Amino acid sequence: MTVVPFRPRSNGTRQGSLVSAHGQRSVLPPPGVKAVGIDLGTTNSVVSVFKEHREQPETLIYEEQSRLVPSVVHWMPETSTELVGRPALEAAHDNLGELIRSTKRLMGLAQQTFLSNGKQYTPEEAATSVLKYLTGHPTLSEEISAHGQLWAVVTVPAHFDDAARLATVAAAESAGIKVLRIVNEPTAAALAYSMLPDVRDLDKETLVVYDLGGGTFDVSVVEREGLVFNVLASEGDVQLGGDDFDTALAEYLAKHVRPELASKRIKPGSTAFKYLLHLAEDAKKKFQNQGSVQVKAENLDGTGAQIDLLLHRDVFESLAAPYIEKTLLLTERAIHAAKKRTKNISRVLLVGGSTRVALVRKMLEQYFPDCMVDARLEPDLAVSWGASIQAAIILGLEPSTILVDVCSHSLGVGVAEDSRSIDENFKKVARKFGLLRPVSEEQLHLVLGDKFDEFNRELRGLLRVAPIIHRNSPLPSLRSEFFNTLFDNQIAVQVIVVQGEGETVAENRLIGTFMFELQQPCPAGSKCEIQLTYDQNGMVHVLAKQLGTENQAEAIFDSRTGEVKGWVALADESPENPATDSDTEAIAEKSPAAVAFVPSKSTLADPSPQGAESEGSGVPAPTQVNAILVRARRHLMRLSSSSVHHGKLGQLIAEYEKLLALSAAGEDCDDALDAIEQDFQKIFES
Repeated sequence: MTVVPFRPRSNGTRQGSLVSAHGQRSVLPPPGVKAVGIDLGTTNSVVSVFKEHREQPETLIYEEQSRLVPSVVHWMPETSTELVGRPALEAAHDNLGELIRSTKRLMGLAQQTFLSNGKQYTPEEAATSVLKYLTGHPTLSEEISAHGQLWAVVTVPAHFDDAARLATVAAAESAGIKVLRIVNEPTAAALAYSMLPDVRDLDKETLVVYDLGGGTFDVSVVEREGLVFNVLASEGDVQLGGDDFDTALAEYLAKHVRPELASKRIKPGSTAFKYLLHLAEDAKKKFQNQGSVQVKAENLDGTGAQIDLLLHRDVFESLAAPYIEKTLLLTERAIHAAKKRTKNISRVLLVGGSTRVALVRKMLEQYFPDCMVDARLEPDLAVSWGASIQAAIILGLEPSTILVDVCSHSLGVGVAEDSRSIDENFKKVARKFGLLRPVSEEQLHLVLGDKFDEFNRELRGLLRVAPIIHRNSPLPSLRSEFFNTLFDNQIAVQVIVVQGEGETVAENRLIGTFMFELQQPCPAGSKCEIQLTYDQNGMVHVLAKQLGTENQAEAIFDSRTGEVKGWVALADESPENPATDSDTEAIAEKSPAAVAFVPSKSTLADPSPQGAESEGSGVPAPTQVNAILVRARRHLMRLSSSSVHHGKLGQLIAEYEKLLALSAAGEDCDDALDAIEQDFQKIFES
């Protein structure tokens, strides 16, 4: 499909006709109608209105100040009334089995029906009910009163067949909506994203529109020249989406329902399972900002079945990963069909509410290492924005640039990958300061003297950065990640927050740091959650939690100055008694060699690998990893396996790993290590 480019506004009366989805010609709407775009979604529906000289389309707000209207219907037999959206959710809260939802997946199949308290609906009839509810908004009601009906662009998944498209148009017409045009959702989203100021004036670019909604998945490779879009290839699955994440999580929750006999009775389609689906969807949304969610409910099926489970995000991600991998396979097919390669792609545009799942973005960034994964627009709103802009173009209006506030640089924390990486970093910095053999904690203070702080800064700079809030995320933004402790009886974690895209702390801008004292006993592998919040004013709120305890600490930094704006609470502190600089220094002095993860004091007497293993968790030490190796391996992945550079770099990595092992065993390999590190640097810079 090709989107019509901008046309100058006509001073005279508009004449001509539009071609409807039925192939019939219809008269253009009268002058003065609003440019309305409707995203009729599987899970939620959104309506946006374009107004001239505005920075962005206006998205209409419905119940509870929400722009998202749940695409659900509930029949009330007592009063013979139909409820749609949030009122339907609330009415069916205690009987979710009577809630009609996810009907879009079956659009165009009139023989498929849904029941709500005995009333039967086809997918088209359910869509009509949702669209009628949407037109009840005061802005749209006023439009209908002024012009006799509502004119709008309506979007559909790119993979909808003709029957599904015709059913969508029929549903709109039954709801009193005159369809200006049916537009594919990926195309509408591409149009909205292309109104951003930094890309609007680009002559040409190739986009991948990755649209993962609640019930359907579409991916399109789109070539853009100005504001003319050509879809080169599309792939998709109308039975793949966020609903599958919910189902997988509900099945997992069903195994934890008690009593066990009740768990075995729960089957897909049952009332209890539908209740679990509701709990799963709620948990999925909370995982966008939280690392763990308490799932609790009683009397799931009317016979006393209940669940009380602390659910961690990594469990959810392991369940969602196979479905995300399937979307990547479809993405690969689309790129191949378009006769492109990943290196030819300018941007990957994230569309659809399910792209809020953190794992989606992680896997896309791994698959597209050389291009921007663009999430600057709200994924739930991008399609309706594009639809309203398309309506404006059809009506002869002139859309202006869309302005959004985004995080210009990634925010992350410094982490050590394993105990061996700490040892290697320590040895590397120690050599720089003239320390050629392991020393005790007290000796380190004596030898370094006033250079001790500089030593710690150098050591901290070698830490790898784990991004939490990615660049170009819409503001305000809140995300969290989990990290594990490395040592038994580890006493503290130094939370180091940095801004930038570098792989190590030293390559980025330091925002702030504070010490988080851990509650004891603390075995190796204990989970800590680090949550970052970044607002429009440049304030970074950091919250550290030790899972399984009430222990937490927090601080607020000004990202522009690094100044601490809020209090820092350590393990036994409260807002009324905030920790002081001397408190933090006292903790740091317990372990001068520590950087991101502070082990117990005994483990630091000898910073060699043997010392770390003897006082560690008792498990075999992992493979040696350091920042240079990580960077080298990433560089190797970008090279063609048949190239000479690939073979040379592979040999250097193998030789470097051998030398690291010999050095850990006590042999003096410093000169050889330095030589290879210089070779690595030349390759990185070439």
